[in-house]
Amino acid sequence: MFHRISSALVIGILLFCSSALACTQFLLVAKDGSIVIARTMEFGPDLNSHILTSPVGTAFKSPTPESPSGGLSWNSKYSYIKMDFLGSKLALDGMNEQGLSVGFLYLPGYTKYQTVPAGQEKKALAYIYAGDWVLGNFATVQEVMSEIKNVFVFAEPITHGEIKDVVFPVHMIVADSSGKSIVIEWVNGETNVYENPLGVLTNSPEFPWHLDNIKNYVNISPYSPDPLTLDGIEYSATGQGSGAVGIPGDFTPPSRFVKILYLLQSSFSAQTGQEAVNLAEHIMNNVDIPVGAVRGEKGAKGDLPDKTQWTVFKDLTNKKLYFKSYENTALQVIDFNKLDLSKGSPTLNMPIESKQIIVDVTNRFLESAE
Repeated sequence: MFHRISSALVIGILLFCSSALACTQFLLVAKDGSIVIARTMEFGPDLNSHILTSPVGTAFKSPTPESPSGGLSWNSKYSYIKMDFLGSKLALDGMNEQGLSVGFLYLPGYTKYQTVPAGQEKKALAYIYAGDWVLGNFATVQEVMSEIKNVFVFAEPITHGEIKDVVFPVHMIVADSSGKSIVIEWVNGETNVYENPLGVLTNSPEFPWHLDNIKNYVNISPYSPDPLTLDGIEYSATGQGSGAVGIPGDFTPPSRFVKILYLLQSSFSAQTGQEAVNLAEHIMNNVDIPVGAVRGEKGAKGDLPDKTQWTVFKDLTNKKLYFKSYENTALQVIDFNKLDLSKGSPTLNMPIESKQIIVDVTNRFLESAE
């Protein structure tokens, strides 16, 4: 499945990926201390994502840039649930038994993975294995920060179906049950780690740019502005919500970052983890992408419009994974506490996408007659 890539393919890869993976992630803290992570997964071609379990003791071995084996190897210390991509059975997103969350989001135009130095092959970690490495080995953000620079995260091309020898430029966001969050980016062959007190991440540019861009929106408010008087004539706002005039409404990464941050800061806090999931769903609905709303260049051969293929909500405190898909928008939940993920337990595997569920309440409505 995974093959070497030639430099001649780089331009084609960037063109293929130019409009893909317009993902959004954010963190919510409920008043009872529950930590909830929400994220969307956008892509043009069907990612065919599945939800899988990874029991304690699962063995992994990363390839190296020169061979399909010989890289970093480990047996997972912790069990976890993950979402994979393109039949890889590797973690694109997930949470472990300690309440640690990992997610990959697209970062085109900036990501350049590391080179593995000669003699350091045992520390070689293909970026597509990095999610499993983090989820299987660490319990806190601090542990990840201490170890991420002790490995060499390199590009490993993916071939699956119509996707041929592609390297996805991504960055990684990690959060734990204390509410701490970091962003990890590989730029110019270096590993950059940033604390993320806002808990929000989208795509390009690099994370520090998004933090600086917030300065352009300091005037935004959930409150309606006072009327303006000019030459004795009073001008009032046209309606509720006018304090937020200027919030961007498009689907670009900078706009989604700012819009989500505004909604997080202005929404009333949820009391519990379950209420935080409900709030997170309402917030995330603001960046949901219907098919056709986001496309590549007009007339581009083989272009497929983005869509929100799936959305997950991870309650890191209460160990519950909520999810929905493009076809089935009903919120579903997997209770981590009810799973046997001990060493030697079988791997569970089911597709995220499922048929639409519509609940017919006509009979209940008829029974409500007074």
